[in-house]
Amino acid sequence: MSGTVEKNEGELSFGQKLAGNIVAGVMTLLCGVFLLLCGINVIPLKIGEIALPACLMAVGVTLLITAAIGINPVSLWLSFVFNTPAVISLLAVYTPLTYAQLYPFYIAIPAIASLFTLIMTPHSFKSHLKVILFFGVIAFLFTLNSLMGVSWAVVLPLLLVLAGLLIIAVAVFAFKPVKRDK
Repeated sequence: MSGTVEKNEGELSFGQKLAGNIVAGVMTLLCGVFLLLCGINVIPLKIGEIALPACLMAVGVTLLITAAIGINPVSLWLSFVFNTPAVISLLAVYTPLTYAQLYPFYIAIPAIASLFTLIMTPHSFKSHLKVILFFGVIAFLFTLNSLMGVSWAVVLPLLLVLAGLLIIAVAVFAFKPVKRDK
């Protein structure tokens, strides 16, 4: 990939637009057929349990494919905003894990999306790394309680320590003095 995505600011070609629209139509059709088959019990899944993750996944996969077609990092990032909650919903319904245990992964969605978007945006590494660290650390702190059983009496003070460190970091790094010409 000699021309990086960051430099690809051109409009999509007619073929790319057509392919993206066809992908969107096919994914919507497949999602509808799948849910219909669940609704008439051909596929033995409860429609109330599978409808939301199926629709989220249809949008997420559509965005993922169109990101590849148009070499579009924004569509790639957004695909994980839809695919991650779809996977979380499936895990909550079809595994012993519950939403009470899995909710930190919702907090981690921007980190997950940025992690996978790095593939297409190598020149934005620092920006993505900041998002991954910020949301990843916060999600990890909540995971301490939800999946590891650490008491809120420990987790909440840790969140406050993190907030304090972030405030100090912003104060030090974001407000650099401006050099004035004399």
